Amino acid sequence: MTESRHRRARHGARQHALQVLYLHQFDEPAREAVDAWILEQPPLFDRDYFDRLVSGIRPRQAELDRLCEPCLDRPLSQIDPVEHAILWIGCFELRYIPELDTPVILNEAIELAREFGAGESYRYINGVLDRVARALAERSVSRERV
Repeated sequence: MTESRHRRARHGARQHALQVLYLHQFDEPAREAVDAWILEQPPLFDRDYFDRLVSGIRPRQAELDRLCEPCLDRPLSQIDPVEHAILWIGCFELRYIPELDTPVILNEAIELAREFGAGESYRYINGVLDRVARALAERSVSRERV
């Protein structure tokens, strides 16, 4: 797989994970329904990475919220659900996927916010995740592989 195709497949995995995590905030989608929906999607995304994101984020949502809360300028309850899902993905990648460089994670989160978020939400996402990345570096938190 070429590097460009790999990046697009990973981005597609993030897009799909964002959609599932967004829905999860309103109703617990049944795994069977999610699997059926995924099977309906064009096969242009990295299913393994999608599974890694969703299965890694869902049990850690409260932890990821605690990671980003000090970097927010408002209560988490006031964060748009799309932005919240993007922050979960970005925080998870910053904390648990050591093979990804921070600029790649930030860029992907910005792209998701441009695609799915409101107006200038990409700027907000960038600022929050940049502060999260710096906080992790300052605390010398080693990135664990999940």
